Amino acid sequence: MLDDVNFEWLEELIRAAGDIALRHFRQVKTARKADNTVVTVADGEVEAFLRDALLQAYPADSLLGEEFGIRGGQSGRLWAVDPIDGTASYAAGLPVWGVSIGILCHLEPVAGIFFMPLLDELYVCDGCDALFNERPIQANDDSHIDDESFLTVTSAAHRKYRIDFIGKTRALGSTAANICYVARGTAVAALLGRPSLWDIAGVLPILRMAGGDLRYLSGRPFDLAVLGDGRRCLDPVLAGAPWALEYFSQRIEVLQK
Repeated sequence: MLDDVNFEWLEELIRAAGDIALRHFRQVKTARKADNTVVTVADGEVEAFLRDALLQAYPADSLLGEEFGIRGGQSGRLWAVDPIDGTASYAAGLPVWGVSIGILCHLEPVAGIFFMPLLDELYVCDGCDALFNERPIQANDDSHIDDESFLTVTSAAHRKYRIDFIGKTRALGSTAANICYVARGTAVAALLGRPSLWDIAGVLPILRMAGGDLRYLSGRPFDLAVLGDGRRCLDPVLAGAPWALEYFSQRIEVLQK
């Protein structure tokens, strides 16, 4: 179900969405949503722009966005949009945030694109390759851990988890970026907390094509289908190559949900 998707057009679209976010950057006012997460005017503007363009191009498809919910379609294909992944970092004037678009067929992620405007970093899976700025990437598959290895974590990791790890932990602010850093082999793994579908749909195909995957910290296989209505994962999630998923699932303890 990717034959009619023009990835060159999709790259232009996500870059244009990034330009909208940049126009507001470092001059935004924040508010709190019902779940106490931060939202800005830019989140709504970016999502509205993407929804309009995607639904005009693919009117039979469904679309799920973080800010405006789901619009149903009949094709079996779903676009999952996170207008600004890493809103708290964005609102604070920090660089690690981006725009994410995922393509799912019958709730199976098949392709995605993630763009970080300030860093000019573009990650793409077109169903065939995992690319970072047009170059192939691969998750760390050598099982090597030392004091320079790093695990990306959520900003609340110091309160919610006990981590037994000789390397570094880094909270960078964006779930999608954390997954992409794993996909390109920069981070050995990522502790993601409890993401929603739009947080991961655009980058999970990239991670899987690069040799990694997601797993619940409890060890259960990851099931994306249960997130189709916008709910968050019930349990914390790990991202990594198979060896890293096994390694960190034995070294991270949940202190509070």
